[in-house]
Amino acid sequence: MALFVRNLNKEETLGEKLRSLRKHKNFSLREVSEAIKVQKKFLEALETDHYESLPEPLYTKNYLKKYTTFLGGDEKYFLSLFEESCRACDLIAPHRLPIKKTRASAFFSAHRLWQFITGLIFIAALMTYLGWQINTLLSPPKIEIFEPQDNISVDNAIITVKGQVKKEAEISVDGNRVLPNLQGEFETTVTLERGLNIITIEAKTRHSKTATIYRRVVLNQETNLSTLAP
Repeated sequence: MALFVRNLNKEETLGEKLRSLRKHKNFSLREVSEAIKVQKKFLEALETDHYESLPEPLYTKNYLKKYTTFLGGDEKYFLSLFEESCRACDLIAPHRLPIKKTRASAFFSAHRLWQFITGLIFIAALMTYLGWQINTLLSPPKIEIFEPQDNISVDNAIITVKGQVKKEAEISVDGNRVLPNLQGEFETTVTLERGLNIITIEAKTRHSKTATIYRRVVLNQETNLSTLAP
């Protein structure tokens, strides 16, 4: 709040002169307020010399200039009267100081910045973990085939297929389901035909894609199929 010292002599004050000029022009305070777009309470404060109810001197001078110009008065004269009445304009109470703009950096103290970074790291870690879990869930199980080797020739029309799956999964060999043991190992036999045989081993979990491995085995032409098991 700006501190003002009123003139205590018998000369008319600034407020009294303003009020006399307004009444001479036959205007009401409301009419003046609406015309110059200044709140009525500030005009009343000027006319009654209640400077403590006015805003900072910079804004008050602007209101006073509009007021006197509208009434046809000498704005320089009234502004000089205001300056005389304002002998302590440099003593401004802290609560009347202009509001300082808060820098954006003030909101980001070291503590808040650390919280923000920690939150981002946590979210990133969570998203990475969820992505890994989903990828693990959907990825096909890994199959390891112990025998037979790929691209081999055999004389026996019955061949054993052995392998192991890395996680609990359904196994099928040439479309026939094979049950693995608790360690994921499985074993079955396949009857070959003369020439090239392609053995298809597949494994999948409930939600995963299907893992497929092929074994190409050639049964020699001179093999006697009558020797096969009954």
